Amino acid sequence: MKLKTLSLWSALALSAAAMACQKSSPTRPSDLVSSAETESVTDATTGITLTSPQLTTPTINQQFKNSEQPLALTIRNAVTTGTTALTYTFEVATDIGFANKVYTKDGVPAGAGNQTVLRIDKIGAARTYFWRARAVSGSLAGPYTAPGSFAIGPEVILQQRPAGQLFYRFEISEVASFSPLVYSVTVAERSDLPYTPHDVTIKLLEKTYFWRVIATDPSNAVSSPFSATGQFKVQPFSLAQATIINNPSDFASWAETAAITSIDFTPNAILVDFDKRTGPGRWPDVGFGTGSLQYTLGMCVRIDDHWYCSATIQFWYGRDLDASGLPSNIGIDWWYDGRWGRLLRYQPAAGETVGIYVGAGNLRDSGNVIVKERSNVVLMPFGGSYRPR
Repeated sequence: MKLKTLSLWSALALSAAAMACQKSSPTRPSDLVSSAETESVTDATTGITLTSPQLTTPTINQQFKNSEQPLALTIRNAVTTGTTALTYTFEVATDIGFANKVYTKDGVPAGAGNQTVLRIDKIGAARTYFWRARAVSGSLAGPYTAPGSFAIGPEVILQQRPAGQLFYRFEISEVASFSPLVYSVTVAERSDLPYTPHDVTIKLLEKTYFWRVIATDPSNAVSSPFSATGQFKVQPFSLAQATIINNPSDFASWAETAAITSIDFTPNAILVDFDKRTGPGRWPDVGFGTGSLQYTLGMCVRIDDHWYCSATIQFWYGRDLDASGLPSNIGIDWWYDGRWGRLLRYQPAAGETVGIYVGAGNLRDSGNVIVKERSNVVLMPFGGSYRPR
C-alpha cells in the first residue's frame, strides 16, 4: 500500500542550518500598491488592457504528499477592458526561470466567478516546482504572474499488506555515497502532521552535507527504498558579523529582549508576531511625522556567502500584520533604491534560508528609538512557517 509521504527536506535543512490587498509602508505610501497584482499590458492598436491573474493555490512553498497528486492550480482571474472571453496559460517547471518545464497547458477557459482551476497531470515526486500563469485575450497575451512554488514529497511504497507503525531513519553524510555517516536517527511517524520533521541534535560544521531517509514497518519486517538524496549547506549565522544596511549602525549590539512567536508566509504577506507587540511591557511608540511607530520588521539574506540585514517595514501600534507586503515583491517593495546597497532589488527564492526579526522603534534611515531592543533572528525557509518549540 502507498504510505504517507514525507515533506522533510526543508525542516531538516532549517534545523541543520540554524544551530489581495496590501497596506503600504508609512514612508512610502504608494510602493506596496505596485505589485504583481497590477501588472498589465495594453494593445497599441486596440487600446485593450489586460492584467495578470493572481496565484491562489498552491500557496508559496506549500508541501504536498505524493499521494495527493494530481494537483489543482488555482488563480484569481485577470481583468480586461475588452469583450473577448479570456483563456489562460499555465506552466510548471523545475527552475524559477522556467527553462525546464514539466507541464504546460494553453487555452484553459476562464472559470466561473472570479477564479479558474486547472488539475494538472501527475509530475515527479521528491522535488520543488515553480508555477505561473497568464491570461490571453484573442491575440493579446498578458504578463505572467510572479512565480509561485510548491514541493511534492517522495513516493514511499511498502509491500501490499496492512501497515503497522511507521518509523523513519534519517542519515546525513559529508559524501554522496553516505559512507561514512556523520549523523543518523530513527523517529516515529508524526500522525498529527502531513510530514515528519526532525531537529538535528549535533553541531554540524560549515560545509555541504547530503541526507536521505528510509521508511520502515518493523511489525511487518519491511522497509522502503531510500528516498532521493537531498543536499543542504550549513550556514552559521551571527548578527554581529552581518552587514546592517540603512539601520542604526549599532543594531547588532542591541539587547535581545523579545521573542518571535510565529511567522507565516502567505501569498499576500509575511505575518510576524512577537511577545512585545501587545500587552504589558510592549515596545513604546516613537514619534513619526504627525503620528507614531512602534517597531520595524526586518530580514536577513545571504548573498555571496555573507549575511546582509535590514529592517524596512514600519508598524505603528495595532497595525495589521499583513502590512508587510507580498513575499513575491520583497526586492521591489522592501529594498527599492540605492539606500539598500547590496540588497537593492534582491528577491529571495522559494525555500532559500532567510532571517526574520523585529526591532523597537523606527529603524529606517537615521532611525528613531526610545529603547535599543530587538528580537531574536529566526532562520527559516523563505515561504514557510515557524512556531517556536
